[in-house]
Amino acid sequence: MNRHDLFPIFAFPIILAIGILLIPVNPDYSNHDLAVQALEQTERWFAGHLVSAVAFCFAIWAVREILGVLTKAPWYTLIFTATGAGLYAAGMGADGIAPAAIMTSGQSALIFFDGSEWWVSGVFIAGTICLAIGLFIMISNLIQHQIVEGIWRYIIFLSALVFVSAPAIPSGWALYGVAVGAMGVFIPVGISIRHRTQA
Repeated sequence: MNRHDLFPIFAFPIILAIGILLIPVNPDYSNHDLAVQALEQTERWFAGHLVSAVAFCFAIWAVREILGVLTKAPWYTLIFTATGAGLYAAGMGADGIAPAAIMTSGQSALIFFDGSEWWVSGVFIAGTICLAIGLFIMISNLIQHQIVEGIWRYIIFLSALVFVSAPAIPSGWALYGVAVGAMGVFIPVGISIRHRTQA
């Protein structure tokens, strides 16, 4: 595997971390007034959500490259991860663009936060379920085929748990858990694949 093939594996968690760091923190998702306050930093809000959405496009590319090494992984692994990542990208796009557009039109962004109800949350929940299924199938195959060995097996497994469970916490701080989880899965996997293919 050459550097070009490894690029998306390392790029996904880094781009995601940049996007999440850009998003102003809303400490309590149930308090829509706090969301409106965070949205006052409109450029950061928009850029952070947009960069995060792009990161999940890289996630699909990264998983595809990993599955290229895992020749015996189930064919539906990429379907689950691509669907989950696509739903996350859609959710990030909606959450980033819609309230900012409403606010710049001169209306209160509360219209979006009050009206979205389960629309946006449902997209993220469905995305989390699909991404979790695909991710754990991929990880179990990486461990089974001894591509990831030693303590790294536990690190990527625990990181995957953090990655898929953090969004259940109703706080913007949980996004940092998503970023750390992505780093803990894809960086070790990328390094392990690099070592294996160069051996």
